[in-house]
Amino acid sequence: MYETRENRQTGSRPIGRPRSHHADAAIIQATVTLLGETGFQGLTMDQVARRAGVGRATVYRRWGSKEEMIISALDTLMADFDVEATGDLRADLLTMTRWLRDGLLNAPEGRLLPHLAAQAVSDPNFPSSHMDSWVCPWRDAVEAVFVRAREKGEVRADVDLIGVVDMLAGVVILRLFLGQGKPLTDGQIHDMIEAVLGGVLQ
Repeated sequence: MYETRENRQTGSRPIGRPRSHHADAAIIQATVTLLGETGFQGLTMDQVARRAGVGRATVYRRWGSKEEMIISALDTLMADFDVEATGDLRADLLTMTRWLRDGLLNAPEGRLLPHLAAQAVSDPNFPSSHMDSWVCPWRDAVEAVFVRAREKGEVRADVDLIGVVDMLAGVVILRLFLGQGKPLTDGQIHDMIEAVLGGVLQ
């Protein structure tokens, strides 16, 4: 079973020399970098120690397994969704969808998503909550934009808002996985949103 952030916080830490924050940061960065290079299965704790420039014992004292180490690294990468809605349905959807595209392409957590998705499929014990934490805040915010638009009478009452939100996210994520490094352009995002709105507006 994989250890979660909550498990670690409730556990007791042995008394001794304080942990080096510099070593912690180096190990986390090495884990993220190597995970992007080798994938989940190819990553080893010894590789991380070498890349971080620390001894093997330094890594093993902190984490009892590769899975715990990776989850700890993922905990540090959770990007906050920081886009404020304006009340303009089209403008908000454009801004939020661009944020998702840019985050998946440029942020470390976005670049790791294909590796984590593959691991989640092959390993039912892998905690999907770490993947959800990147997409769910965006998903909730976009759904809220649609809810407000429906309350103003702009969106039909019978529309499955979750389905519409997933449609937008699905195109962005699918392009990341299968687009061979060619992300959606701003123009393509605009056209996609217009196509979606054409089916949901009053």
